[in-house]
Amino acid sequence: MLYLHHMKKHKLIILILIIALGIFFRFFRLQDVPLGLYPDEAMNGNNALEAQATHDYKVFYPENNGREGFFINIQGISLALFGREPWALRGVSALMGSLTILAVFLFTKELFSQRGNKKKRSAAATIALIAAFFIATSYWHINFSRIGFRAIMFPLLTSFALYFLLKGLRTKHIGTLIIAGIFTGLGFHTYIAFRFFPFVAAIPIIGDIWNYYKNKPADTKEKNGKFGLSCSPCAMVLYLFITFVIALPIGVYFLQHPQDFIGRAGQVSVFATPSPIKTFFESNIKTWGMFFVSGDCNWRHNYDCQPELVWPLAFFFAVGIFITVRDLFKRTYERSSAPILLLGWLFIMSVPATLTFEGLPHALRSIGMIPPVMILSALGCWRMTYALLHWFEKQKSHFPDKIAQLARIQKETKILFMILVLIIPIYTYRHYFLLWAGNPKTYFAFSTDLYHLGQYLRDKPNDVTAYVIANAGGTEVRGIPMPAQTVMFMTDTFRETEQTRQHILYIRTDKLDSIHIEKSQKVLITFLDGGDNATLSLVKKKFPDFKTKAPSDFVILENYY
Repeated sequence: MLYLHHMKKHKLIILILIIALGIFFRFFRLQDVPLGLYPDEAMNGNNALEAQATHDYKVFYPENNGREGFFINIQGISLALFGREPWALRGVSALMGSLTILAVFLFTKELFSQRGNKKKRSAAATIALIAAFFIATSYWHINFSRIGFRAIMFPLLTSFALYFLLKGLRTKHIGTLIIAGIFTGLGFHTYIAFRFFPFVAAIPIIGDIWNYYKNKPADTKEKNGKFGLSCSPCAMVLYLFITFVIALPIGVYFLQHPQDFIGRAGQVSVFATPSPIKTFFESNIKTWGMFFVSGDCNWRHNYDCQPELVWPLAFFFAVGIFITVRDLFKRTYERSSAPILLLGWLFIMSVPATLTFEGLPHALRSIGMIPPVMILSALGCWRMTYALLHWFEKQKSHFPDKIAQLARIQKETKILFMILVLIIPIYTYRHYFLLWAGNPKTYFAFSTDLYHLGQYLRDKPNDVTAYVIANAGGTEVRGIPMPAQTVMFMTDTFRETEQTRQHILYIRTDKLDSIHIEKSQKVLITFLDGGDNATLSLVKKKFPDFKTKAPSDFVILENYY
C-alpha cells in the first residue's frame, strides 16, 4: 500500500537513515527531558489510569476544558505496558512524531509525482526526502513529539489522510479510499483544530470531480486489473461515508453534550474581544511572523522566543512560498494541484491560531501548519539547488575555457548547501538538549517542583497521613485546582481525592479547619504553591509544633522527627 519497494535502493536507505535520526531526536533521554510533568499531561495520565481501572474508555474527557479521548486511551495502553511514569505518557507522542516523518515523505512524493514522467517522479522522491529530513530535525515538531499533548497526532493524521486521499483519487482504488476515510475520521477524535481539515481535503476532491466531468471516463476498472471507482463522485461518497462512520462516536457525543463542542475555544476566540477585526489582524501578524522574527515565548513550546524555523529553513520556506505562488499565477495548477493544495493547507491550518488572541504566536495551535511548512521548505531547497546546478552547466557550455573553475565553484556550492542543511540538526540538538532542557524556566514550565513533591509523597509509608494544601490557581477538576494533577499522577490519588487509602488528602485553603489530627498520628502538610507565604504562615500558626523542612523544591511541615 505504501509502495516503498518501488524506490531506488539508495533513496530508500536515505529515508531509513532520516527516520532513524528523527527517532533519535524524539526518544533520546525521554526519561528525563523534559524534566517534570506539566498538569495538562498529568491530567491525561490520570484519565487514562482511571479508564483502565473502571474499563470506561471515553471518546471525550470533559475535564480540563475538554479533550478528545483517542490519544488519552492510547496513553493508557502505554501506562499499562511501562508503568506510571511521565516518559510512558510522552513515549506515545514520540512514536506519533516519528511516524509523521514517514507520512510527510509519502504525501510529498505522491503530491509531486502525480501524472509525472520518470524524471518528475525522481525529483518528487528527492523533495520528499528533504521534507522528511526537515520535519525529522525540526525543533518545533521535536518539542511537541516529547510532550504528552494530543495535538501531536494532528500532523500525523492529516498527512496520512491526504496521502491516501490523493492516491485513492488517482487510482480510484477502493481500499486506498477506505484507509483515507479512516485516517480522516480518526482525526476528529484527536484535536479540536482538526475540524478545519475538511476544507483542506475538499481541495483535491473538488479538483478530481472537475477533471472527471471534463474527461468523462468510461471504464470501471484500473489498468492493473484491480476493481476501482472510475466515477469521481462515487469515490468522494465512499471517502466521506467512511469518514462519517469513524467520526460518528464523537459526533454523537457532541450532539448529547453540545456545551463541550466549543469548549475553551470560545474563551480565547478573537470574537470574544472588543475589536475582533483588529485582533484578528494582529493575530495573523504574530502567527506568520513566528517563522522569521519571534516565535512562541511559552517555554513549554519553544526556547526563549526563538523563531519556529532556524534561519536556513526559514530561508528555504520563503523561497518555497515564492515559487509556489509564482507557479499558481503561471497557471501550472492545470497540470498539478500541488500549489493550491500546499497553500490551502498552510493557510487553513493557520486559522486555529489566528482566530485566537491568547499567547500569540502559539506554536501548539499552529501545529497543523508543520507538514506544509516543511514541504514548502523542501521545495524551495530543491528548486534553488536545481536552478543553481543547471545554471552552472549552462555556463560551462558558454565558457568552455572556464570549465575547471566553474566545476570547482559548482562543487563548493553543493558543499555550502549541505552545510546549510546540516545546520538544522546541529541547531536543534544544541538548543533543545543543551540550552532548553536545563534552563530554570523550562524546569518550572513543566511543574518540576510538583513532580518532585509527588515522588516524595509516593515514597512515604502508609502510616503517615499527608495533607496537600491546594493553594494554586487554575481550572478546577473535581473541586481541586489543576496543578494538583501532577502530584495525583505520581501518587495515584486522582480517583481517591476524598479517601485515605494512600493517606493523601487534598485540602482547599478555605477548608483548613477541616484538618483534625489525632494524638500520636503522624502527619505531613505540604503545599501546591510552596512560595505562598501567607498560607504557609497561616498553617504554621495553626500547627506550631510542626517542623518545617525543604527537602527539595517544595515545603514540608511534619509532626514526626
